[in-house]
Amino acid sequence: MASPPQLPPADDLYLTAHDTIRGKSLLSPATLGLGLGAALLGELMLWRRVDLIETELVVIDERPTGDAATTAVLEQLRREAGQHGVRNWLAYLSTGIATDLVERRLARIGLIKRVEKRGLLSTKVSFVPADSMTAGWPATRLRTKVSRDEALDVADLLLAGLILATGLDQHVLATLNARDRARLFDQFRRHFPAMLQQLVAQAEAAVGDAVMARRA
Repeated sequence: MASPPQLPPADDLYLTAHDTIRGKSLLSPATLGLGLGAALLGELMLWRRVDLIETELVVIDERPTGDAATTAVLEQLRREAGQHGVRNWLAYLSTGIATDLVERRLARIGLIKRVEKRGLLSTKVSFVPADSMTAGWPATRLRTKVSRDEALDVADLLLAGLILATGLDQHVLATLNARDRARLFDQFRRHFPAMLQQLVAQAEAAVGDAVMARRA
């Protein structure tokens, strides 16, 4: 049986952050939104539409990507000229915008299904994976490659970085031993572009701030 195809990093992160059967999120809405927002910005960097210079996002190519989710973010960046601090954009995308964009993208290709539960006063909408094996594949792929000391491509390094930044590694990378983690961090050092490293670092800092704010 062929393995499922590799998805864009934000899609893979979304699937990794949810239970593969019932679709329950393993992260708080804010942390999930920060991770997905960073993943969408990372996709724009991989598309060579956006650069991150220190802490500022710079649009370098205004052409649509051909993908609705990343094009929507790119268009918003283009309209907000001069307001491109990456932490501000992560905060903006984490308000539900990034999650909605990714859910729409996954639903369009049939990987998650919209479920409505009607109550007395309201209807609750959620999404569940269409196939549990496909939903669990991104995490399985990462664990397998790292444990076999296989090279991760840049998209998977971005996914792994955001799994660590959001704390998802406690759920999906817990089986990696110390040697496996050392190999992963060695790949970050040798193969992960500096701009994406900075993006992940900014996302991790934003997650930390969000956690502290909830505890205050």
